[in-house]
Amino acid sequence: MRLPRVQLGEATLLWLGVFGAPAAWAVQHIAGFSLTEARCREAATIGGWSLDMDAWTIAVTALAAIVAVTAIGAAIVTFRGTRGAEEPPRERIHFLAVIGITIGPLFLAMILMSGLGAVFLPQCVQS
Repeated sequence: MRLPRVQLGEATLLWLGVFGAPAAWAVQHIAGFSLTEARCREAATIGGWSLDMDAWTIAVTALAAIVAVTAIGAAIVTFRGTRGAEEPPRERIHFLAVIGITIGPLFLAMILMSGLGAVFLPQCVQS
């Protein structure tokens, strides 16, 4: 029995759908932490430049949210393309697409909560 091969575009959509939102959150989390540290150490004024940390935080959050929404869309496209699959490789692709559809909104919510929280909540206070 010979198994059908998975096309490169389908595989790319699958891995974007599974890992896109978590990767976007990881990059946004590290960038947000760095921006918060820069704000709290009063390093926001560098060589006479005045950097608006809120604007940078919003930009990083928006970019991560766009990547996460794109990843959710890729997972949905992959899910619909493999609906009713009965042969082994396409069944696994369908299962991974379900995982992408499930975790994508969770990571999108984490991206939005951490980004907006960093902008609207008071910074540089001790716990």
